[in-house]
Amino acid sequence: MLARYREVLAEPHVLRLLLTAQIARLPQGMAGLAILLLLSREVGYGRAGVATGVSVASAGLSNVLLARAVDRFGARAVLAPAAFGYAVATGALAALEHHRYGVQLAVCVAIGLTTPPVSSVSRGMWPRLLGSERAQAIYGLEATAQELIFIAGPAAVALIAGLASPRVALVVTGVVGLMGAIAYVTAAPFAQVDPAHPGGRRRVLFGTGVAWYAVVGVCLTFGFSMTDIATVDFVSGRKASAAAGVVLAVWSAGSMLGGVRFGAASQTTDRSLSRIVCVAAAGLAVCALAPDTAALAVILFIGGAAVAPALARLYTRLGSVAPAGATTETFGWLAVGFLVGSSAGSSLGGISVDALGARPTFALAGAAALVSVAAIAQGSRRSRQPAPDR
Repeated sequence: MLARYREVLAEPHVLRLLLTAQIARLPQGMAGLAILLLLSREVGYGRAGVATGVSVASAGLSNVLLARAVDRFGARAVLAPAAFGYAVATGALAALEHHRYGVQLAVCVAIGLTTPPVSSVSRGMWPRLLGSERAQAIYGLEATAQELIFIAGPAAVALIAGLASPRVALVVTGVVGLMGAIAYVTAAPFAQVDPAHPGGRRRVLFGTGVAWYAVVGVCLTFGFSMTDIATVDFVSGRKASAAAGVVLAVWSAGSMLGGVRFGAASQTTDRSLSRIVCVAAAGLAVCALAPDTAALAVILFIGGAAVAPALARLYTRLGSVAPAGATTETFGWLAVGFLVGSSAGSSLGGISVDALGARPTFALAGAAALVSVAAIAQGSRRSRQPAPDR
C-alpha cells in the first residue's frame, strides 16, 4: 500500500498539487462557521443560519458555471480571479458592522458565487495527469483529506474567533482561500491550456452516466447528513455537546483510515462501488441498534471505514465517464449533488428526529444511502451507450 503511495507522490508536481489543493479548499470547512459566529451576534442564530445557507446555495449554483469555464479557458483564468473575489467578499462581510440584514445577505451571495471550484478542478485533473488507474490512489488520499478539512476548518475558526474575533476569522478564511488557490494554479501542469471546443463537445449531464453518478452523490451525502443529526440527538438530545462532537470525530477517524486503505485497492468498477456503498449503508443503519453512546462510537468508527472509500470509488467511476474536454464540469455536477444531498439530509434529518427519534433516523439514513446502488446500475448502463454530440 505504501509503495503505491510513494510511486504516485513521486510523480512530478503531484505532491504540490495535492497539498495546495487542500489549502485552497480549507475555507469550505471554515466559511460556514465564521459567517454564523459573525452574524449571530447581530441578527441571532436563525437569520445567521439563513445567511450561511444562502452562501452555500450560491456556491452550488456557481460551481458548475465556473467549472465549465475552467474546461474552456483554463484553471488559471478562472480560479485566481474567483479566489480574489472570494477574499474581497469575505473581507467586505467582516467590515459590515451593524448594516442592514439585506446587505449582509447580498454579500453572502457574493461569497458563494465567487467560491473557487477547486475540488472539481482537482478531481478532474488527476486522470489526465496520472491516468485512471493511478488516480485511484490520489482519490483515496483526497477523500481522507476531505475529512481533515471539515475537522481542522471549524476548529481553526473557533480558535481564531476566541483569540481575536469572528471578523478576523472571516478575513483569515478569505486570505487562506486566495493564497491556496494561487499556490495551486501556479503549478506547472496548469501552464498549458487545452480549451474545449463547444461545437464538438459531448453532452455532459445526460447520455453519459454523469447524472446518475451525481444522484449517487446525493443519496450518500443525504444519508451522511441524516446520520450527523441523529448522532447529536442520540448522544446529547436537542442540544449539541462536546460528547456528540467526539463521537462524530470518531466517525471521521474511521473514514480517514478507510480512505488511506483504499489507495491499495484494485481497479474500480461499478460492482466494487456498489459493494462499498452497501457496506457504508449498513454501517449507518446498524447505528439504530446501538445500546449506548460508547457502542454508537464503535459502530460509527467501523462503518466509517467505508465512507471515504465509497466517495473515492465514486470519483474514479465519474472520471471514467467524463466526456473529453469537460472533466471539470463533470465533477462540478457531483459537487452540486453533494450540496443537494447535504442540505436535504440535514433538513429531513431534523424533521425525522423530531417526529420519530434518533434510532429510526439512523435506519432511514442507511436506506437513503442504499438507494445509491440503483443509481449506480443506471449510471453503468448509460455510460455504455454512445452519447450524442451537441
